[in-house]
Amino acid sequence: MNPALLLGMPLHEAERIWRAQGGEVPPVRVTHDPRGERAEGTLRLVRVRDDEWTAARFLDGAPRNPTEEAERGEK
Repeated sequence: MNPALLLGMPLHEAERIWRAQGGEVPPVRVTHDPRGERAEGTLRLVRVRDDEWTAARFLDGAPRNPTEEAERGEK
C-alpha cells in the first residue's frame, strides 16, 4: 500500500491501517501552527516520507482517539 493514501486520516486510523497491511510505522513528527501548539483537535497525517510521518491537529470535529483521551484523563 502506498502510504500517501493515508494522508488526511486521523493519525491513529492511519497507523492501524498501515500496521494491518504489514507495515512498520516510522517515527511521527507533530507540527503545529506558528502561533502555538494546541492540545485540542484531531491529529491527522499530513506528510509521509520513508523515514518519517508528519501529523498536525485540526479543529474538524472528527472522532477523537480514545487512547489520547485516556492519556489526558478525558472522557
